[in-house]
Amino acid sequence: MILGEFGISLSIILIGIGIYGLLNSRNIIRILLSSEIILNSAILFVFSLSDLLGLVYQPVIFSIFAIGMALIEVVVAFASIILYYRNNGSLEVK
Repeated sequence: MILGEFGISLSIILIGIGIYGLLNSRNIIRILLSSEIILNSAILFVFSLSDLLGLVYQPVIFSIFAIGMALIEVVVAFASIILYYRNNGSLEVK
């Protein structure tokens, strides 16, 4: 039970850090990292909540799906970053 409560509080803190990074960053790579922090903290929240509720298989299926979506997100984001850098010459958001 302590692990579930700690995981929920840690995921809430990480979501706050990710939102702060999204709102205050002008660099595309920092924005991408902030969105990844938010996605990973959501996965941590689901695992911690399932630990508190005693669920076994549902969070595993969700996390496999979420990790696959994160992989697709990273590939598309890096391709977009490379294209943005080629067009503008810098990674600063205007």
